[in-house]
Amino acid sequence: MNNKTNFKIKERELIATRVFNTPRELIFEAHSSCKQLKNWWGPRSWPMEECTMDFRESGTWHYCLRGPNAGDESWGKVIYKKIVRPERIEYEDYFSDKEGNINSEMPGMQITVEFIDQGDATKLVSRTLFDSSDALQSVVDMGVKEGFAETWDRLEEHLAKLAIKD
Repeated sequence: MNNKTNFKIKERELIATRVFNTPRELIFEAHSSCKQLKNWWGPRSWPMEECTMDFRESGTWHYCLRGPNAGDESWGKVIYKKIVRPERIEYEDYFSDKEGNINSEMPGMQITVEFIDQGDATKLVSRTLFDSSDALQSVVDMGVKEGFAETWDRLEEHLAKLAIKD
């Protein structure tokens, strides 16, 4: 099975797809708590070191990725719009500051993550909608596709460790 992350760009939307050899309940749970996300969210050189989460519709997730150089940090804030366990999570994702104030100078994103049951495997589809094609291009230029692929590589490694514990 090919576990490579595939990307497609359609106007203002970035679509990432990958199949994981993991039941969807387990992969959904890996998205639903700081304890899980700290193990895999973000590129290896920018791990998540701070996280608070209220995983419910209208709840928020506030986190910080820290880079390899002193002072390198990137704060994000998510507002959950719809959660259909274990099928889909819909949320707005923003760059923010340490206090959780949204950075209006950076592009916001509307994200839908689908967890498609394929028996012992799960097809993960992440659809990220931007306000404009220019906003999408700006995050592509920042390396979002490479960071995304590496994050999902880390997710796959984390899921494998969870499977060993079962």
